[in-house]
Amino acid sequence: MYYRTYVSKMCSIIKDSDLNTSLNPVSELLYGKNTSRVLLYFDHYKIKQMMEDGTMPDKSKIKHILKITNAGSLDFTLLNHKDTSSVNGCIRKRASSFDLIFFLIPKTWDAGKGFDYSRSIFQEDFYDTKSEGWGNRLISTDGCNWFQRRNGLKWDEPGIYSNNKLSEEYDNFSSKNGSEIVFARQRFEVGGENINLDITDIVNKFVSGEIQNNGIGIAFTPALERIGEDKRSLLSSIENYLGLFSNKTNTFFEPFVETHYQDYINDDRANFVLNKDNKLYLYCNLGGQLTDLDELPLVTVTDTNEEVVTDANGMLLENIEAKHFSKGVYYLDLKITGREADTMLFDTWSNIKYQGSDLDNVELDFTLKNVNMFFNIGNKLESNERFTPNTSGINDSEDIKRGDIRKLKITARVQYSTQDYELINGIETRLYVRDGTRELDVFPWEPVNKTFLENYVLIDTSILIPQRYYVDIKIKYGMEEIIHHDVLHFNIVDDINNKYA
Repeated sequence: MYYRTYVSKMCSIIKDSDLNTSLNPVSELLYGKNTSRVLLYFDHYKIKQMMEDGTMPDKSKIKHILKITNAGSLDFTLLNHKDTSSVNGCIRKRASSFDLIFFLIPKTWDAGKGFDYSRSIFQEDFYDTKSEGWGNRLISTDGCNWFQRRNGLKWDEPGIYSNNKLSEEYDNFSSKNGSEIVFARQRFEVGGENINLDITDIVNKFVSGEIQNNGIGIAFTPALERIGEDKRSLLSSIENYLGLFSNKTNTFFEPFVETHYQDYINDDRANFVLNKDNKLYLYCNLGGQLTDLDELPLVTVTDTNEEVVTDANGMLLENIEAKHFSKGVYYLDLKITGREADTMLFDTWSNIKYQGSDLDNVELDFTLKNVNMFFNIGNKLESNERFTPNTSGINDSEDIKRGDIRKLKITARVQYSTQDYELINGIETRLYVRDGTRELDVFPWEPVNKTFLENYVLIDTSILIPQRYYVDIKIKYGMEEIIHHDVLHFNIVDDINNKYA
């Protein structure tokens, strides 16, 4: 399961400048003649809610990755290009061979409404000082800048932290003791790389309340920031910069935190094989919605003679506590040996409690399959049938209102057959968009859920930017792995609200 939390505030603050730049579609990091740092903020409330309501109950299976697209990654021919900077009219070039450090912002801040660092010939029409009230209308000092975090409230130190403070904390980060401020760094060899940073530990601390979420700061290493102070250095007269697409980009490349819950339903009830590890699931629906029970249910497995069955270790399968998979879904790990194939067993789920009320036990069944269905040991490689995927739940080329949650069902049909379908383990999906000839992953390859009756994946369109999306399906069966390209495409359409107004 993937979820995206988009950055809601982002801007650059320039050393010794009171200008605000939060409306600029590209946030720039600078060192050399000028120095800047980037601030960003994302709301972790939805992540916290999903961790607490059972949607993602196991914290050990969650990864949070900060992803920001480098504006220089779109055209590598410009990596060695030099241009006139918008700050102080100096020469700038794209930075390369550097580290970025990531630090915690200690206090709340306002994004502001500024756009430009300074006036240039490209914006002369916007600086008509003859018209009262219209001069410098793209420049603003409201909100956060190098000196203040919001109007009337200053940072404890200009730039949030002084260079000396960051240098000290960066040294701590590199030592065994660690730093309470600097929490990560990323290496850039060429300079066109995107930010792709694991911030799982920090987000978990935001969720637990151990750390207050005031956002994250990004800066060049303190040694690079100090280059501008050394007037003897040739680099101090050149502005080295890195451009990052901000939350105001108005393109597909908005920055976000990607949350990945690394688990999926793999129900073996329809294909329970002897001498193999299997999983049995219980799904608790209330009014069509998966809903958690008050307590973990208990499971007892019996045979047709109502005798309790033992597992592969000889333990009686009686009142075994189930495990919580996700909201409203519970499961039991089970391996059975020493029984005949084609035998039916019964799994009874008890301790079913909801909002203080005891509900009736639930009795389900499954049939033991011969181990030869799973293991094939001999003097030849088994040839397998091929499958063609069919989808339902989303129509091809459908316009979907942003905010819908759609269940995309996938059936694997035996090729050259109109009726034979199979539930198989090895199905994965990929969701992506196209940018010219490039394909950009939205959700990379991920196994789909397999229940007793169907293979499916849930698509939450609230985290999809209005765009056309494409679905690839990969089927692994036997020794083959076949990718079916553009099995389905659909369009996400937004409501009438303009988020950039």
